Formats: sequence, C-alpha cells, structure tokens
Amino acid sequence: MTANLPQNKTDQYLKQKAAKKKTGNKALIIFLVFIAIAISVLAKITLTGSLSPSFSAGMPGAEDTYDIAKQFIEPTLKSSSANFQDDRYQFGNQSDSVFVIQSSVKTSDGGEKIVMPFKIVLKYNGGQIDRKKNWSLVDLSVR
Repeated sequence: MTANLPQNKTDQYLKQKAAKKKTGNKALIIFLVFIAIAISVLAKITLTGSLSPSFSAGMPGAEDTYDIAKQFIEPTLKSSSANFQDDRYQFGNQSDSVFVIQSSVKTSDGGEKIVMPFKIVLKYNGGQIDRKKNWSLVDLSVR
C-alpha cells in the first residue's frame, strides 16, 4: 500500500498542474483579446480623430466643403489678412466624394486691396467632416 501512495500524489500533482495551465491559458486569451480591442480603439481615434462611426455624419455639404476649402487656401496667400466672400461661393460635386468650390478672397498687399478668384477641387476621404486631415487637395487655381 505504501508503494501506491507516491503514485497517487504524483497523479494528483499532475492533475493540479494541468488545471492551472488550462486556467492560465484562458486568462492569457482573455488578456490578448482586451489588448486587441484597445489597439483597435486607439487606431480608430488616431486615424479618424473620433470614436463615432464616420457614416453617421453623412457626406459633407456646401458649407462644410467651403470651410475646408478656406483652410487649404489661406496658407497659399501672401497676405495675412484674408476676407473670403462667404455669401458668394459656388459649390458643385465632381463625383461622390469630390467637390468643387469657386469663390474669391480679398487680400491687401501694401495697402492695395486685391480680389483673387479661386477654384478648388477637394476629395473627402471619410471621417470627421470638419477635419482638414480627412480631405485631399485635388486641384487649386488662384488667379
């Protein structure tokens, strides 16, 4: 009978070790799932600037596109004082996500006021409509 006793303890030890390993593997899988979710949330925030789905906002309208157009045009102007003709712009769709804005901007160059007409073509890439990084400049002509 004493010869069986060490074998029972060994069997019991091996069963406990297997149970602990199984529990550890489950915990590792749960941990990895949480890490994957955290990484995907961070990637969504980094790429779009928001956690909200981009389809909820819909496609940009004329006013949204015009506001973004001004952000693309301002850095190209020599004057720091730019007055956009907010009530006199034309808006059009070139395709589903490509938009055209035509308008003008008043600037001053050494006291002389200059009116510069422009045409800008922008592509909306998705995400928050009011973020410049979600748009691409296709074409810009300032006369």
